[in-house]
Amino acid sequence: MKTPSECGRLSRRVLTAAAAAALMASVWSLSAEAQCRRIPRCELVWADEFEGSAVDTEKWAFQRGDGSEVGLPRGWGNNELQWYQDENAAVDNGFLTITARQEPVSGFQYTSARLRTSGLADWAYGRFEIRARLPIGRGLWPAFWMLPSEEAYGGWAASGEIDIMEYVGSDPGRVLGTLHYGAPWPNNTFSGNDYDLGSGTFADDFHVFAIEWEPGEIRWYVDGVHYASQSEWFSSNGPYPAPFDRRFYLLLNVAVGGNLPGSPDASTEFPQEMVVDYVRVYQAAAAKGTQVSTASLLYDKPERMKKVDASLTIPFENQARKKDLPGDRRSLSCSLSARSTTKALTVKGRLRLQLEGSAGGEVWAGRLVNASFAKNGEASFSADLIQELVNEAAGEGASGDRFRVWLDASGGKKVERLDFDCWQTASGG
Repeated sequence: MKTPSECGRLSRRVLTAAAAAALMASVWSLSAEAQCRRIPRCELVWADEFEGSAVDTEKWAFQRGDGSEVGLPRGWGNNELQWYQDENAAVDNGFLTITARQEPVSGFQYTSARLRTSGLADWAYGRFEIRARLPIGRGLWPAFWMLPSEEAYGGWAASGEIDIMEYVGSDPGRVLGTLHYGAPWPNNTFSGNDYDLGSGTFADDFHVFAIEWEPGEIRWYVDGVHYASQSEWFSSNGPYPAPFDRRFYLLLNVAVGGNLPGSPDASTEFPQEMVVDYVRVYQAAAAKGTQVSTASLLYDKPERMKKVDASLTIPFENQARKKDLPGDRRSLSCSLSARSTTKALTVKGRLRLQLEGSAGGEVWAGRLVNASFAKNGEASFSADLIQELVNEAAGEGASGDRFRVWLDASGGKKVERLDFDCWQTASGG
């Protein structure tokens, strides 16, 4: 049974079923607002609180063996020393525990477990969060990470990899946050940052590890501290923001040995555990805002999207007038769908959103946000119109209160209609 000191929430055994459901709905609702740092009006869309008695196979799928079954060299392509098997993952008393053991199986001297949501759940954009206590010792390599559901831009790492939390057990006060991208191996590249705990180790207690992923930017957090951001990456087989503009799934595992941590030595004690309190996914609730604009582009003849330009003006409350409320923000969230009356579309191309206002009679422009069409012919993107952005772009005398949107899509299939909708949302912080 979890205690309030362990997980910060009440035991459900002291509640009726109805009260428990009401409490958790309230907690999740409040948690969504509290946890998302810079995603306005986010809401919980997926979670595993590990309240059952076994791994929920409607949420997680096991990966087994040494990687050869999925076409990787033995050792999962990293010279890892463990054999993955189901029995090394257990759910009990509200926690998932992945245990690394020193035991001979199938020619390997260690066993562990690896879980993923592939084929069960995947997402593009949002906040992805885990609360966990990590193992310790040379050769231990736990991770909470993401891979693309489809290799739309080619083999690893041209289609991307997002390492939300990676950790080397011989350096127990530090975690890593990394992106992998570029061209297919061996011409791939990576970039990232690390976070130092300062005192103690990540094996001493539970910590919250998270990213917030938006179009054109990914941010890393530990216990609510924002320690890294990345906005520069590329794929050899697609335009920016590829490859991080597609759906990715989650993975949880504890590797033993491998290229990053090295092999265990005599100082490493087994068994070792990664204990997980919860995994949660939040996304922006754009459609719950106030719809401020809608537009459609119609074509008499199906038109290939070599270039489609459209513009519309959207009113926003002037951020420069809110200097006494620096935490207040207005957010613009837009979606566009491409339609054909004759068949479903697979549209390739991308959209560009540009924000424009006026200051002292001069026009200024905010940042660009890019998005790519999904297979269903739809694309969406969002941009926070925070006061600091306005002041940076226009100076303290900014007085514009209207923003303009351009769509610029290139390449792709023939379309007969484009529908464009925008919502305005607000949040304090």
